[in-house]
Amino acid sequence: MLAHVSYLDIKTREVDLKIWLIYMPLVAFFYFDYDKLNLFLFIYAVVSTNLLIYIFYRMSLMGGADLFLSLILSFSNSVVYPLFPSYLSERGMEPLIILLYSTFLIVLIGIINAVRNLKYLNENEPLSVKLVLAFSAKRMKVKDFINSKFLFPLTQIDEKGNRSIRTTFSVEEDDAEWRKKYKDYMEKGLINGDEYIWVMWGVPVIPFIALGYILSLIIGFPFI
Repeated sequence: MLAHVSYLDIKTREVDLKIWLIYMPLVAFFYFDYDKLNLFLFIYAVVSTNLLIYIFYRMSLMGGADLFLSLILSFSNSVVYPLFPSYLSERGMEPLIILLYSTFLIVLIGIINAVRNLKYLNENEPLSVKLVLAFSAKRMKVKDFINSKFLFPLTQIDEKGNRSIRTTFSVEEDDAEWRKKYKDYMEKGLINGDEYIWVMWGVPVIPFIALGYILSLIIGFPFI
């Protein structure tokens, strides 16, 4: 399941609802894990994990596919036995552990990205803007942007050619529409194709969840 939906997320950023219906029967594995669970830990992990993802979904920062996947993983892998002993993994904290590792991997990439971006930050920008650009954005020429995919401009340009910076985008936005808009700007002479703008990648979260799941199977939560 993870291999399949990760591929779809990378390729199209969409996972059809029918795909989740196909994999929904995996939650039946919960039946075999129930008697091994610490119900308090498991309920806490399921509620906190999926509530957090739901909040990000409502804020249009994550897609519904991420929530569907989290729910299926929460019940079909409620108990796991990593290569290294891990009490929390074996008693019901697996959903939260997967989220923690997935988040860690995304943050790690953000830190690497920040190191690359530091020299390009504008001293006059507010600190909050600098942090977002450093960790989440990428400098790219306009001519490269209009030939890209799944990138969203943070450098905003109006019909008069004025520039401004936004710090986020909605997953509901259509990247193709943005590329068309900036191509029109180029043709009107409002922006040069060799000018650099800030863009943000529409991150495919599912592959990171898959990697977090693999890490949870290998090392569990070694601290407890």
